[in-house]
Amino acid sequence: MLNLRIKIINLIDRNIELIFVSSLIYKNKDMKKTIIFSILGLAVVACGSESNEVTHTVNNTTKRVQDKTEESRESDETEPFISNFSPLPLTADTKDNPYSEEKLDLGQHLFFDTRLSLKGNNSCNSCHNLSTYGVDNEPTSLGDAGKRGGRNSPTVLNAALHSSQFWDGRAKDVEEQAGMPILNPIEMAIPDEAFLMKRLNEIPAYVEAFNTAFPDDENPLNYINLRKAIGVFERRLITPSRFDKFLEGDKDALTAEEKKGFITFNKVGCVAC
Repeated sequence: MLNLRIKIINLIDRNIELIFVSSLIYKNKDMKKTIIFSILGLAVVACGSESNEVTHTVNNTTKRVQDKTEESRESDETEPFISNFSPLPLTADTKDNPYSEEKLDLGQHLFFDTRLSLKGNNSCNSCHNLSTYGVDNEPTSLGDAGKRGGRNSPTVLNAALHSSQFWDGRAKDVEEQAGMPILNPIEMAIPDEAFLMKRLNEIPAYVEAFNTAFPDDENPLNYINLRKAIGVFERRLITPSRFDKFLEGDKDALTAEEKKGFITFNKVGCVAC
């Protein structure tokens, strides 16, 4: 505002100078009046232009304040519903299968290894592709021999947080789930646990990796430990988002439109399911 006042004062000063000069040059009173009023008119127009600039600035500022007020009001309206949710943890570790870097490394290798299938065509990642959000984008998945299974493969992302695994909940956790597709005759088609243990025992790198990951076991390379290693890897496949930051208290993590959607989602009862 101070800069605007200075501009207007300078503009008036310049026009006063023009008026003074015109009074010296033109002797005719009518001509003088015409020039003087013309110059004053220009000054008013110029000031009006400045005034429009101020009005535009004020309007923009007012809109920003109104937007902030609206956003603040929406943030307040979300408060009663936040307790309906909990932010995702960074991991889904369990005391029944304690985390270690060695287990994680072994589990990651096993997850991507096609040698866990009979013909070497499939790995865990074939049906739960981590590059496509933990799924294969197929109605039902192709098994090791090219046959399709009877059910769609759900995502492995955040699956460790589920109360049970598979569509029918027949596995209690990701460790138990990890061992089932390997022995399924359509999916990975390994005949039995002993068959796979014999195969992995012939791979020195796996013998060393199991010994390192399970140093307290007398015979570390066994099927239970294979499931545990894959389980540790899957328990790290957690995907926190902006919504989790919002639940943790970051009110700017969601847009105003997303907050409106969150409020509606809760108010109309979608949250019940």
